[in-house]
Amino acid sequence: MSTLVFSHASTDYPDTSTPSDDDRAVHFIGSLPAVLTGDHRETMQWFLDHSTDTSLTGLPCDPDPRWIIDWLDGLAAVDALEPVRTGASADYDDMPTYRLKRDRWLESEDLSLGRAAHTDAVMAARAQLHDDRDFPPHQVSIPNPYDLSLFTFGSPAAAVTHLPVFRQAVLDDVHTIHRLHGNQVVFQLETPAVLATLDRTPRPLWPAAVRALAKQVARVFADGPREATWRIHLCHGDLGHQPLFELSDLVPAVQFLNALHKQLRRLRIPMPAVHIPMCTGAQAPSTDPRFYRALRHLRRDIDVIAGLVDETHPEASGTALGLVETELDRPVLAVAAACGYGRRLVPAAVANAALACELAHHTTDTPAR
Repeated sequence: MSTLVFSHASTDYPDTSTPSDDDRAVHFIGSLPAVLTGDHRETMQWFLDHSTDTSLTGLPCDPDPRWIIDWLDGLAAVDALEPVRTGASADYDDMPTYRLKRDRWLESEDLSLGRAAHTDAVMAARAQLHDDRDFPPHQVSIPNPYDLSLFTFGSPAAAVTHLPVFRQAVLDDVHTIHRLHGNQVVFQLETPAVLATLDRTPRPLWPAAVRALAKQVARVFADGPREATWRIHLCHGDLGHQPLFELSDLVPAVQFLNALHKQLRRLRIPMPAVHIPMCTGAQAPSTDPRFYRALRHLRRDIDVIAGLVDETHPEASGTALGLVETELDRPVLAVAAACGYGRRLVPAAVANAALACELAHHTTDTPAR
């Protein structure tokens, strides 16, 4: 079986593949344990070697799993910023935050993530890969600008105030990467802030919060290259292998995604496939059908990547997959872990990849695509 990318494309950018009628794909979020990320070619080869006879949504090659933490620490050297709180980022209560110095302003160059240079190096290493299969596009992890602004300033109000410069910094990289590599890459927008914000917002205020979050994410896609292929990685955080919040149901994800779908339809932009986390590093996938009930209200044309693969609970993972597809009344596009492998030990990463491949071929009673 070829290793193919599965995603929506714009009307000017034809989709070159369709999902198999029988199997789901496997989606690797991107990160690996740090000991496996020293060499770009070896990193990508790891994903290929651990997905034999299974289709992939993309071929990632993220740097060290703490690369965003390194970026956050590096802001201490930005002349326009001064620290409010220092921290080693061992957990969410230990992260540094900053504020803007008086009479100073940020430039997008101050906030560069270096994704374009990293992608150039990865693409050079891809030419050295050896495999009998077709390679899917390189999957480039792109943090949501709102998340970056929130990490930096530690306050939603300040994050919104400074959001434009963070959006520009992110899109500078996206446009550069797309210009140089075109359809050889697919962008994955990553955002723990969306679900974390809704978790901290009283439910009566959700409609306004959901609309604001959806507009913010839609603006990223609208200002990016229209021919680019995107997917979304919703996340509950995994710093210290602990989530930002506990999951009680999938209502927040469904409400946000339906709102985003509405915004993108107005803009005539395709809705990306979406990774929905359905368990956490500290919590097994639920086997209670009520946990997944909100999925029956998800727009039918939203492709779902089910983030429910937990190597420590393989039976629960299989049960959860059946419940998800029952509520959706269709197969998921792909299966995945709830978060990347960066904070797992190598044996756990291997076990999760093996379980993901097993579930990708798992037979259910769900109607075929």
